[in-house]
Amino acid sequence: MLALINATLIDGTGARPRKGMKVLIDGKKIAAVGRYIIIPEDARVIDLKCRVLMPGLIDAHAHLGDHPYKDRPGIDSAERSDFYANMRKLTLEAGVTTIRSCGDYMYDTALARDRINSGELTGPRLICSGKSFMRRDGHPATTVWASDPATVENCGAYPTAPDDARVMVREAAQAGMDFIKIIVSDVHISYWPKKAEQLETKIIEAIIDEAHKHGKPVACHVDNLDQANLVLDFGADEIHHLANIGSPRYELAEYGKLFLRMCEKNIWLVPTLAAPRAFDSARMAKKCIDGSVDYTANVLRSAYEYGVPFGLGCDSGCPGVPWGKCVWEEMAEYVYNIGMSPLEAIRCATANNARMIGMETQLGTVRAGTFADLLVLDKDPTEDIGNLDSVSLVIRAGVITKEGRSA
Repeated sequence: MLALINATLIDGTGARPRKGMKVLIDGKKIAAVGRYIIIPEDARVIDLKCRVLMPGLIDAHAHLGDHPYKDRPGIDSAERSDFYANMRKLTLEAGVTTIRSCGDYMYDTALARDRINSGELTGPRLICSGKSFMRRDGHPATTVWASDPATVENCGAYPTAPDDARVMVREAAQAGMDFIKIIVSDVHISYWPKKAEQLETKIIEAIIDEAHKHGKPVACHVDNLDQANLVLDFGADEIHHLANIGSPRYELAEYGKLFLRMCEKNIWLVPTLAAPRAFDSARMAKKCIDGSVDYTANVLRSAYEYGVPFGLGCDSGCPGVPWGKCVWEEMAEYVYNIGMSPLEAIRCATANNARMIGMETQLGTVRAGTFADLLVLDKDPTEDIGNLDSVSLVIRAGVITKEGRSA
């Protein structure tokens, strides 16, 4: 057993930090949480000396085999990346203990997930979508993937009719994918101001319907208001991005009906502000006036004010968005540009994300019965969200994966 004592506990629910707390870990899970719990004599005890203890962070939108600095085209396989070794290292160092693959090699990510779960590999908990459903001639195949043949064939599903789409969804379900990812897109800074075709409406409807028949939630990449309304019409569970670089501007008031629908149906919004922030220099170089980061932040602030439920993901792995620390940066965006308190941003990256992925009884909060996915900070992030950079201890499923500050 492992006992953490004298902790200042942020439990992930949005509650204020509590001092003098103890957490007892038995195997992979938390056995008890409280001030007065009895610590077994044979337990290893770590005195946190009032440092902050909180749930491990969750990145709800990532690409495991992509290259943040784009030194080569496309997305790597497990073989080429040593089973995503760089991603596994950087995420855990930053206290990110769960990461959600939103478009990678399907069978490779499933195998990596299983090897991590068995303890053969050290890494964050993986949630996998496998291939992204998309058009072969659109984003990201012809943009950030740079038409790399291996990536195009292994990371994308390209249905040309509703029946094709249903077959491909069934293949993903049989391969053990946890959810389905659809890209509904007609713009990207790579070819702005030109537009591309987006997936046909009947194909989108078929993907979502078949996914739900197999019990798989559907996350939809959308670039604008019309696309968001379209996927909601067919029952999408999550909207990612919403207002992208190069997408047309709408007046903020025009989003009101969408946000009300999202509130009523409990549809999650995962903005990934880190990505347009990274692409903003390219936007300015192209003199693109559409979909600036400031405009996107205004849209997201309005969504927050309406009460839309927020998850948190970064599009990590894409150009300019390295794994791990990007989650800290995304949480800072939530505080400084969307208007959340630090506690609310923390909840988005922990309890909210866990609920969004259907694992709220297992992840995202510090309480008895959940997996012991935890991190310790030397400084309090509720006082300054920038204090997330003080991670000094990371525990993943009861095993210490980092002890001591990084150099």
